[in-house]
Amino acid sequence: MTLSTDIRLMIVSLGGSPEPIRLSIGRYRPEQVIFFASHDSAALAGETLAALDYKPRLAFEITEDPNSLLECFRKARQCVQRARISGLAPDRVMLDYTGGTKVMTAALLLAGIDQRYHYNYVGGDRRDKEGVGVVLSGHERLFTEMSPWAVWAEEERRQIVTLFNRRRYAAVIEIIDGLLENDLPTSIGGYFKFVRQAAYAFLRWDQFELKQAMGQLQKAQDLLAAHRRDFPNAELDAFRDELGLLSMRLEDILTQTKDLMEPHPLLVADLLNNARRQMADKRNDDAAARIYRALELYGQICFRQSTGLDNDAVPPSAVPAEIRAEFEAKYRDTKTQKLKLPLQATFRFLRHSGHEAGERFQARQNEIKKIQSNRNHSILAHGLKPVSDKAVESVFATVAAFLEFLDPYDFPQLP
Repeated sequence: MTLSTDIRLMIVSLGGSPEPIRLSIGRYRPEQVIFFASHDSAALAGETLAALDYKPRLAFEITEDPNSLLECFRKARQCVQRARISGLAPDRVMLDYTGGTKVMTAALLLAGIDQRYHYNYVGGDRRDKEGVGVVLSGHERLFTEMSPWAVWAEEERRQIVTLFNRRRYAAVIEIIDGLLENDLPTSIGGYFKFVRQAAYAFLRWDQFELKQAMGQLQKAQDLLAAHRRDFPNAELDAFRDELGLLSMRLEDILTQTKDLMEPHPLLVADLLNNARRQMADKRNDDAAARIYRALELYGQICFRQSTGLDNDAVPPSAVPAEIRAEFEAKYRDTKTQKLKLPLQATFRFLRHSGHEAGERFQARQNEIKKIQSNRNHSILAHGLKPVSDKAVESVFATVAAFLEFLDPYDFPQLP
């Protein structure tokens, strides 16, 4: 939110010297001022406004005890409620917390924290009482970036890092979208922008939207580079390097698969890595589905390499003679008259064709039948039972060994 000069209403905590508040009101010239004051400080309102060349409409909320946080907060909320009733948009409202007791200013900030107001504080470079008293007249300075959202955002950053590193990317995006609606310092806003893009990229990647993930990953790298130019941070170097490596990996997948139009072994590895992330997050049924799909995809790739055909449209004449009659009886599509081969049949075909993958499948057939059983009993397939930790770990180990999976990788952790 960029500071607008068209401030229509100001909520001002009143107390101490009138000069800083007069300076603030005179600078923004609101139509209305709501003073948050104690009985003792309310009298300062007239002195505060006396030197102005215009007269705004006035309203007061008086706290009975300027040293009670609860009492001050209640009255400060009344100030905010008055601003809401005015019907003005939040970016036409300014909250000035210069005057009043420390308790009053704290209460006013707490009362306005959920509103997207502008914030102002009048400080200075010279004070009385040997530098610890009030700002000396003529040495006031307006600080319009003193928004509590900066502090709030820093606290939210810690939560965002935790959620990001637990792969809760949708939650990260939602939180950051809310924060970016506020007036944040560039150092924090720039950080949130590249983290959001990285979270969006990894969310898309986990949802198999690899082309979209590629575009978001490139944007994340550009935003991170811009952020680091303005705010160098050595802790982000490793994160930057990992983003670069993942970008190269994803580009390789898209190139080898012709933008996901053709199967390739790189997709098999990507499915298994996706499954590893699901297992780490205890999403066992999702992990099992990915593992089984990796096994199916490997069979389809081997079948295409061996025959030049897809295993769901096989001419009967292409089937080895010793199993042709059986396959025609079981797998013929009555519409196309071609064969649609499921997993077991695909690897039997490969074994009878002399393909080494078929031989290895045969050697592990009993283990793989257990995988199919686990999948079929999963609530995401044909059954009603969730997949246990032990079962999914066993399934992954069996398939990883069969596929000779040697390329594990993960998404990077935010420092």
